[in-house]
Amino acid sequence: MLVVEDDDDTRASLRELLEDEGYEVATARNGRDAESYLRQQPAPDCMLVDLWMPVMSGWALAAQIAAGRLPRVPLIVVTAAEPYWGYPTSIDKVVRKPASTKRLLALVADAIRGNA
Repeated sequence: MLVVEDDDDTRASLRELLEDEGYEVATARNGRDAESYLRQQPAPDCMLVDLWMPVMSGWALAAQIAAGRLPRVPLIVVTAAEPYWGYPTSIDKVVRKPASTKRLLALVADAIRGNA
């Protein structure tokens, strides 16, 4: 599992939530860090990605994956961005912040099951 989130508190909270559920979690502060991770490490089973991030946005990261420049990984967008901003077409699910813990965990489980 890879959590890509620029807000330190949100990233730490998501990591803790997922680790408490038994997931092995890596984190990245922005899309560029996630891109480096995906090029250097085995592809994670799933990624939680924020859209509004400095350096490289979640939109740009999703575009890299959709274009085949990075491994195809199930993406769950966790964002405060309104739908009218448009969500990446390559994403699997969107969860609006503040995210429902129960819904987020169910989406993660479904994404990982579908990727197995």
